[in-house]
Amino acid sequence: MRMAERRARGGAVRDLSSDSRNTDPAERPFLSPLGWLVAVALNIALVLLIGLSVVLVPPLFACREQSVRGFFAGDSFQACASQGIQARFRALDGRLRSVVLRSGQ
Repeated sequence: MRMAERRARGGAVRDLSSDSRNTDPAERPFLSPLGWLVAVALNIALVLLIGLSVVLVPPLFACREQSVRGFFAGDSFQACASQGIQARFRALDGRLRSVVLRSGQ
């Protein structure tokens, strides 16, 4: 009954269960059969790009400011950046682990 109501609504809701070969191209959800795969790959890439930028950019800016003031003896921009990035990844890992471990409570 609910599916009949959804189909009766018209263009507001797409019916993805029907064969897309016999429909108007404007009503098709994707232009090609593998269009959904491209959309999923782009979404994953976007999430990874944003996530990595949140983890990588702040330590790089902090090390850039540190390079203006000067590093300690034996320290370099690369060492500062790698330590900062490793610390951010450890903090992210700890937060994700705490979320996963407490999810069953």
